[in-house]
Amino acid sequence: MYSRTRSAGDILDANCTRCRSLTNHTIVALVDGRVVRVKCNTCGSEHNYHPPKEDKTPAARRVTVPGVRKASPAPVKKDTAPSFHEQWETAMAGKDTTMAKVYGMEGRFSKGEPISHQLFGIGMVTMVAGTKMQVLFRDGQKLLRCGK
Repeated sequence: MYSRTRSAGDILDANCTRCRSLTNHTIVALVDGRVVRVKCNTCGSEHNYHPPKEDKTPAARRVTVPGVRKASPAPVKKDTAPSFHEQWETAMAGKDTTMAKVYGMEGRFSKGEPISHQLFGIGMVTMVAGTKMQVLFRDGQKLLRCGK
């Protein structure tokens, strides 16, 4: 099989550092017959030669013989805290949601007051601190801005 030696000016494929893809390049410099510097024919950048990456072949999987193992029982997760939905149901029990105050960032709210938010729906104010308040909605708690 005939193998031609490469020389400056030949065209080859290389990974371009600017284009970030495999493109045609012109050889600019060789050292001991090895390509060391190339110029991208697409973007014109000159950089060190980065050969195309070879396709990786998947490694053969090792087959293991399972030993006799005694599986420990999975720990039982105790759900001690009620979900946000349950907390919201409890907080809203006996409250008149038709009288809920419409939320606005400059509005003044107090703890225990039901509010109506355009996106989150009906909620209960659980804490007010300065210009922020924490509100419990059906989907969870949200920290919202409010007036002083």
